Amino acid sequence: MPQNKPLGIVLAGGRSRRFGHDKALTILPQQTQPNVVLAVQKLLPLTAKVFIAANRDNVNALRKLFAETPQVQVCVDQPEFLDCGPLGGLFAVTAQHPMCRSYLMLATDYPYLPVAVLEQLAEKTRRFIQTPVQAHYTLAHFYIDHATVRHFLTSGQRRLQTFIINQADCQPLLVPDSAGLINLNQNPEQ
Repeated sequence: MPQNKPLGIVLAGGRSRRFGHDKALTILPQQTQPNVVLAVQKLLPLTAKVFIAANRDNVNALRKLFAETPQVQVCVDQPEFLDCGPLGGLFAVTAQHPMCRSYLMLATDYPYLPVAVLEQLAEKTRRFIQTPVQAHYTLAHFYIDHATVRHFLTSGQRRLQTFIINQADCQPLLVPDSAGLINLNQNPEQ
């Protein structure tokens, strides 16, 4: 584990259109906690603090859920970049710490992700998870500052893949394919 722990980001502000309802607040079968709580629990031991990127619809529920957890802060999408997907959430989070920081990012889309995968990612900077069959850009560890995120969004770009590779200079961290890497958008019934 690096000396200076990264800041954690939980992407919980998606619209969940394909899923049908808010993925972050969903409790799946065989779970006792919402997906967002599971994500935070996985990140807390690996990070100095966890920021949850929320949207206008779920921000109040998320703040209530984590009201008694001081090492977790909920950030809502900023008016300047509403509905910009994960990058809008990243913009809201980096506004809290504008200087260049190390971030370990996890989307609530991965409730079955093994902690060991996050531990591997935490040990290596400028990486995103890649299996033999798929890249997972919302599972990444990178350095970035607020101005870089703003510039990218202001230029009209919205693709997380482009941002992670070209702006954050991340390379793939190869891991075996597993059921823990199934994204809820791929199989919402799981």
